[in-house]
Amino acid sequence: MNILICSAGRRVKLVQYFKEELHKINGKVIAVDCDFTAPALYHADIFEVVPRINRPNYIDHIMELCDKYKVNGILSLIDPELSLLANFKEEFERKNISVIVSDKEIVDMCYDKYLTSQWLLENNIPSVPTYINIDKVLKDIRNKKIDFPLIVKPKNGSASLGINKVNSIKKLEFFRNEAQDWVVQPFIVGEEFGVDCYIDLITQKPTNIFMKRKINMRAGETDKSIATRDEILKKLIEKLILTLKPIGPIDIDCFKTENGYMISEINPRFGGGYLHAHEMGQSFVRNIINNLLGESNEQNLGDYKEGSTMVKYDHYIVI
Repeated sequence: MNILICSAGRRVKLVQYFKEELHKINGKVIAVDCDFTAPALYHADIFEVVPRINRPNYIDHIMELCDKYKVNGILSLIDPELSLLANFKEEFERKNISVIVSDKEIVDMCYDKYLTSQWLLENNIPSVPTYINIDKVLKDIRNKKIDFPLIVKPKNGSASLGINKVNSIKKLEFFRNEAQDWVVQPFIVGEEFGVDCYIDLITQKPTNIFMKRKINMRAGETDKSIATRDEILKKLIEKLILTLKPIGPIDIDCFKTENGYMISEINPRFGGGYLHAHEMGQSFVRNIINNLLGESNEQNLGDYKEGSTMVKYDHYIVI
């Protein structure tokens, strides 16, 4: 069995996890990226440098690599590519290649922060208030529904790029005439949590829910975290999964405030903090391989030690 990881980037450890598990069954991991300096490429069994995902020939190129390396499953590690792969899910499946991504409607909704907030609101799931209309923001400020500071960020952003903390009406007005689409959210005071989940590709039921409190973030990824268990948060996540119906790995961000938990983002892919879950025995990598072999996974919800701390650190490679 061979698995292709697209947009591998800096996710060295995740590539190594796949490599370790696939070698047990004489399989290989193939990593691709548009940048030859992407570190994760050099830790795969095979790597290729490919066009950028916005190039017209990108999917054709990926299809050719799947044929070349007899790929059984494919996944991406970046948000913008999820929708692209979801678009061609049927074409890949006709070649007996499983695309490990949720349905396109789910992926597109999760990528758009305003649509995410609207979906959460419609399904009575507590969420961070999100605006796309500056006038509505100003009105709610006057009515004391929200107050400064505010967070302004791209509607379709990722990796915490383009996030602005706004403390005045003058600064808020600046974003009204910007060409880019922005969303505005109140600055949330509270502890930040991340939840890594795996939804079985065969049973479409959650098999893993790993909760962690974030201590530190870097470039949009969890840099330090403490494993935690909370039945209230678990039930909230179970409701979200049951309603959304994603598949495969999913990363959910939320805040714990004086009024309880509220969801801030949903990422239908491996999250940057997944390493903590994996090291605590929550192997989504093994789950994926089992599913591709036609085997469903047993539920392992909350079966991990509370209180462990994950700390990431830098390393290097000379090419």
